[in-house]
Amino acid sequence: MDSQLQIVSGVPVFRECTRTELEALRLHLHERKFLEGEIVFDEGEQGEGMYVVISGKLRATRKGLLKKKTLGYIQVGECFGEMALLEAGPRVATVIAEEATTVLAMFRPELVQLAESRPRLGYKIARGVALVMEARLRRIAEGQPEEVAAT
Repeated sequence: MDSQLQIVSGVPVFRECTRTELEALRLHLHERKFLEGEIVFDEGEQGEGMYVVISGKLRATRKGLLKKKTLGYIQVGECFGEMALLEAGPRVATVIAEEATTVLAMFRPELVQLAESRPRLGYKIARGVALVMEARLRRIAEGQPEEVAAT
């Protein structure tokens, strides 16, 4: 397994995938590179997919009354935007590269295609997204600080 897939395998959305499934998934992951200061996506923009950070660091922000508020930082091995895999909707934050950054992106049409050709893998990914969202909602309900969720 290459180093990028090793990182992907540790992301909660893909944690239940076998090595063979990760290899099949690799065909649906697209490498994107961002320069320092480059915007990955803007708050309010329609979400089309999720991203896994392979190298670099990103910052998630939201619009405030007078200035943008930093929600947090997204590091290597973390994912963001995963809700967009299930349904298009407005992004809840802006994500900006803090330094040169490489991500692997997966887009909703590819998840649909993957789920049609490999239903078990599609189910595992959709379940992974659901578990990530459930964990975030539970933390909010319990009053714990929310991790960055730039979907």
